[in-house]
Amino acid sequence: MYSFTDYTTLTLNNTFLKGKEILDFCKKSEQPYFHSIGKFVEEWFNPNSTIQIQTSGSTGKPKIISVQKTRMLYSASLTAQFFDFQFGQNALLCLPVNYIAGKMMIVRAMFSELNLICVNPTQNPLENLPHNWAIDFAPMIPLQYQAIENHSSISQIKKILLGGSALNEEVEKRANLSEVQLFHGYGMTETLSHIALRKINGDDATPYYTAFPEIKLDVDNRNCLTIESPKLLDEKIITNDVVELINSHQFFWKGRFDYVINCGGIKLHPEIIEKKLQPLINKPFFVTGIKDNHFGEKLVLFIEEKSLSDESIFALKIGMEAALDKYEIPKEILFVEKFVVTESGKINRPQTKALAIKD
Repeated sequence: MYSFTDYTTLTLNNTFLKGKEILDFCKKSEQPYFHSIGKFVEEWFNPNSTIQIQTSGSTGKPKIISVQKTRMLYSASLTAQFFDFQFGQNALLCLPVNYIAGKMMIVRAMFSELNLICVNPTQNPLENLPHNWAIDFAPMIPLQYQAIENHSSISQIKKILLGGSALNEEVEKRANLSEVQLFHGYGMTETLSHIALRKINGDDATPYYTAFPEIKLDVDNRNCLTIESPKLLDEKIITNDVVELINSHQFFWKGRFDYVINCGGIKLHPEIIEKKLQPLINKPFFVTGIKDNHFGEKLVLFIEEKSLSDESIFALKIGMEAALDKYEIPKEILFVEKFVVTESGKINRPQTKALAIKD
């Protein structure tokens, strides 16, 4: 296993730095984002062998967990091997450092001696990118990719790794027209970022995820994914992600168990339904279940909008009848002027639902 004390150099925006130089560089920067980077590096240099990290709630309620720095390095080694990182390659850091994705990019840069090009984590990560900087590797969330997929500077990027949420089906279809190599990762804070990947475009694209060789996958009695890796994890992780397991290293992702709707004994996966609805709705939306005396739960569509005209609602209903199976058609459409979102930008479904029902 690796020793975190061996990794004390970092190249930031073409500036090679050692030890305390990294902290001084970040503190002197006028950009608050670099202060966050310096804060993490300072924690990395701390003699403690662990780092405290906030989970996102993928395996239960959000909590603070303690992770071994050596395991973060091991995770970095798996990513480096998969993407064939080379000394001096340019990697983009456009994600918040207070989350695992941003922290792991710093660790990967130290481990593989990458040149970490840092830009503020805005919705459009290319807006402040110098035009002459080619990017070999750029992790970002789908929302950021959607903002840049038609940007002239996207040609500067060779590989983009998406993660943090599911992909819009229309975005995935358009990806086939992109020259950039696109990947989607599966993982969470507890697994120290992604443990499985799938190629989105190109001849080697797949609809299923393949885990790193050292990762062992299985399912529990709910068909939720379980993850084992002695070098990465203290114990088996039991997720709330419903999957179709192909073998111990590959799976199709179906949706979240805690989002599953039981409508009259029929189990519905909102994420699957939402993929089918993507072409019909150009506003933020989601489907979920609401208690119902007859069905137990009824399927309801929530749209971020004050309202729609009768004609638009009629057209949407016709479209849903054509796109969805009969059990997947929402029983009701509710409008919410503004969805509640989490700190990481995801829709907070329970709070938004509660807000709509209260109104």
